[in-house]
Amino acid sequence: MDEIKVLIADNSLVYKKMITQGVKEAYGNASVACAADGDEAFALIRRYNYDIIIIDAEISGKGLFELLRVIRVDIPKAFILVMVRPSSANDRFLPEVVAKGATECMIKPIENSYSDNLELIRLKIVDIIDTQRENDGWKEAGIKTEPAIVKEPVNENCFEPELILIAASTGGPQALETIMTRLRAGFSAPILIIQHIPTSFTENLARNLNQKTRIRVKVAENNETISAGTAYLAPGGAHIKLDARNRIYYDDSPPRNGLRPAADVLFESVAEDFSGTRVLTVILTGMGNDGKEGLVKLKKEKECICLAQSEETCVVYGMPRAVVEDGLADRILDLDKISSEIEAFFDFK
Repeated sequence: MDEIKVLIADNSLVYKKMITQGVKEAYGNASVACAADGDEAFALIRRYNYDIIIIDAEISGKGLFELLRVIRVDIPKAFILVMVRPSSANDRFLPEVVAKGATECMIKPIENSYSDNLELIRLKIVDIIDTQRENDGWKEAGIKTEPAIVKEPVNENCFEPELILIAASTGGPQALETIMTRLRAGFSAPILIIQHIPTSFTENLARNLNQKTRIRVKVAENNETISAGTAYLAPGGAHIKLDARNRIYYDDSPPRNGLRPAADVLFESVAEDFSGTRVLTVILTGMGNDGKEGLVKLKKEKECICLAQSEETCVVYGMPRAVVEDGLADRILDLDKISSEIEAFFDFK
């Protein structure tokens, strides 16, 4: 990807300037267009094929949801970042923003200095550009992956999971909703979910999923004992681990590869300490390779089967690609097939 085309739709002159500067500093070969309101943004979206579109959630004129609808029709491969002011009111509608087509949401930085705010935006743009490169199948020249060495395949005929682990990043909230809303009640195993998401969004994502699913979904609590039929979402900003007594505990160790929570941290703790033997892992859409290292350990220490989301149905084929290329995925499935595949391992009474 040589040149990237970016559209910034924001009522604020300050944020338009700051985001434009952040884009230019993150990637010099970027063309940036700015829209003062939703009407102007709508007209630009209909005319140009943007790679990245950054929208203020409170854009005037044509509203956010109308813009999301037209982007998904006219430019389906665009990365859509919705920026929101920090407030509890905005937090509550973020799951709907993702469900309606936003790729990711970001709280508008409100640090004390312009330079601090600019740096947070620049780092976010760097992440987004990396995501778009992964979408285009971009890889650094000379990097080769070697298949991971694992033990013999699990006998699937007598495999009923005692624990389900799900890992997701960019595009994950939508993928999780697709899977979780199709699962029936009566699961005989707990579900632990790692979703890379800002801290302030976690409670709302859990609440949104819980309202739409037939199984209980909640934010994982420190020292909480997990139980069958419940899905536990890792809180933003903290690693979670599982001990031998099936209790969740928070871990404040540094981010792993810039991530906290990280799937690798949870997977490794399950490999080392979980009292059970049969673990089902699901690797969903997301940037990077979080989960791969932990999955190698799980495959060595436990009876572990891995389901990976297919490239065609991923927003970003990064995390699934990492486990597929290392020979760690037992099945590669379209998103709409994953829930039925999970259920096939269980004997529902």
